[in-house]
Amino acid sequence: MPSLATTASAGVFRRPTVRDAALLLALAWFVPFAVHLAPWSGVRPLGVYLLPMFWATFVAVYFHGAALGLLTGLFAPAVNLVVTGLPAWKFVGPASLELAVFALATTWAVRRAPRFWLLAPLGYLVAKAGAALLLAPVNVVGEAGAPGRLFSHAVVTGATGLIVLALINAALVRFFPKLAAGDDPAG
Repeated sequence: MPSLATTASAGVFRRPTVRDAALLLALAWFVPFAVHLAPWSGVRPLGVYLLPMFWATFVAVYFHGAALGLLTGLFAPAVNLVVTGLPAWKFVGPASLELAVFALATTWAVRRAPRFWLLAPLGYLVAKAGAALLLAPVNVVGEAGAPGRLFSHAVVTGATGLIVLALINAALVRFFPKLAAGDDPAG
């Protein structure tokens, strides 16, 4: 059974070049940075609503699979904390965990259903639920009912970002279609 890391050989994902990795890491830094620069007077940062760290992570996963998706996802919170101060230090660990779960879940999903245009928003929901459940035993999210409240609040708050993720996913499927792992390229 192939692991997520070996899916590049299955033809669904391309092997990344240094240029691909550099471009995606730059995108992972720039997109959240640009979102944080946008004029905004909300109580919470605009990135909480638009989910920009997930954008480059999904693009990396869609083209190159788990390894570059994980690198891109883990790079985004760390570099943006250094450059912009966001996400707040206490949220870097949970954000990194969410992005790692997101990268792994969407890699699995893209491998199985690469033409489905809702993989990115569904991957976000899986990542948010998985992170809430993983963080609950170590009391990061608070009392016993907190993971459910955290998840529902994140879905409501991130609704605009889920739409953006769906649009990115749909554009990738439309303009860069893929074959599923078992599809015949000649047929």
